Amino acid sequence: MPDLLNLTRRFLYDQLHPTLSSADVDIDECPNPTVSKVSVFNSAVATFFAPSDEAGIRGMKRERIRCTRSWQNTGPRQDCAFVMDDSSKQGMRALRVVRVKMFFSFTFRGVEYPCALVEWFKTIGLAPDKVTGMWKVKPDIDGTGAARHRSTTVLHMDTFLRGAILLPAHNGSQFMPHDFHHSYTLDVFEAFYVNKYADHHSNEICF
Repeated sequence: MPDLLNLTRRFLYDQLHPTLSSADVDIDECPNPTVSKVSVFNSAVATFFAPSDEAGIRGMKRERIRCTRSWQNTGPRQDCAFVMDDSSKQGMRALRVVRVKMFFSFTFRGVEYPCALVEWFKTIGLAPDKVTGMWKVKPDIDGTGAARHRSTTVLHMDTFLRGAILLPAHNGSQFMPHDFHHSYTLDVFEAFYVNKYADHHSNEICF
């Protein structure tokens, strides 16, 4: 990822200046963490509260979110996840969906920062799809023309809620190639359903 260093510098600026935004400053004003040792991980564990489960420790669930170049000899795996966007709202209106491109951590001035490099999805419409009952999302795109690319940033792991499952929204006008590999799904489809039927926790979280 050619922009990983600059994205990490902007992330670190936001962490050190929570009332400001790195989008408003030049990259040269952002701290440089290159002196730090960087550790890369193939997965992260999310611990979250399941609303309908019993109160106390039995209501807490653990889920592993994976990002690895090779998963059980079937190709790369880059899981999606829900991250908190607006805690004043509920359901999908409070959340955003991201695709994990890399889990890593580094230390800056004695503080460890567990992070993820992510691609963003944005919600289509203001309500779930009337037919499926599921929200639809599409890749968030930056730039114009030939410079268009998926919006990518570095996030602190504290913003992660739990894993998310996206289902491709096929328009039905074309057939899929017989040799199409599932690992390319998130790269080639233009829209996806957020699967709230994956488990009852998803159903309660992304309504």
